[in-house]
Amino acid sequence: MARTIAITGKGGVGKTTIASLIIGYLRANTPGPILAVDADPDCNLATVLGITVEATIGDLREDILRTIKDFPAGMSKENYVEAGLHEIIAETHKVDLITMGRGEGPGCYCFINNLLRKFADDLLPSYQWMVMDNEAGMEHLSRRTTSYVDHLIVVINENPLSIDCAERIARLLDDLDGNVRKKYFLLNAVREDRTSVVMDKMVGLGLEYLGALARDDAIEEAVFCGESIYGLAETTAAKAIDRIMRKIGVG
Repeated sequence: MARTIAITGKGGVGKTTIASLIIGYLRANTPGPILAVDADPDCNLATVLGITVEATIGDLREDILRTIKDFPAGMSKENYVEAGLHEIIAETHKVDLITMGRGEGPGCYCFINNLLRKFADDLLPSYQWMVMDNEAGMEHLSRRTTSYVDHLIVVINENPLSIDCAERIARLLDDLDGNVRKKYFLLNAVREDRTSVVMDKMVGLGLEYLGALARDDAIEEAVFCGESIYGLAETTAAKAIDRIMRKIGVG
């Protein structure tokens, strides 16, 4: 079964960049394969990884609702969903990507969503790692898109609202009945003179301090230019991710 790393936090704190750096580390330092899941409606993980996405789970869900009365003869809804899910996996060297896509519209999605969750869980034995870039507030975790998380990382920056979001996430984690094994927080681009203030505000949330990433011009330039982060192993941020991954027992 895949070991799962989930990244969450307020919008704009750098979740997608950190998720991509973790994926890059795993790609370079573990046998793989790795399943990357973009659960953020902004759908930026593919761009940062340099992967082309043809369709999302949101697209598949809408397609099923449109065509549910016209399924091929002899094909069940379960088989149709499974075939569609395999088609939307973007496959690359050691890293496969599933993009969740847009939220639900006015139709009835309960049965379809349950099937999608089941098949997503069924995929996990084929991978060594799953890395999930979550939307703010961990909606997909609270809906049990994935049933178990080994390492959950809450990303914090200098914005006080990111700490408010971390507090809400910590409360949600208390309600997940132990489905998250290890819970951390990670500082991103927090200036040295503000670090102690931010750290003090995180006391009592039940999250272990994992480390800090300084602002990295090379990473920001790659993201701005739409370039993959895979070639940036020697940057300050990538080296910090190396230390962080070793801290959680990888590499």
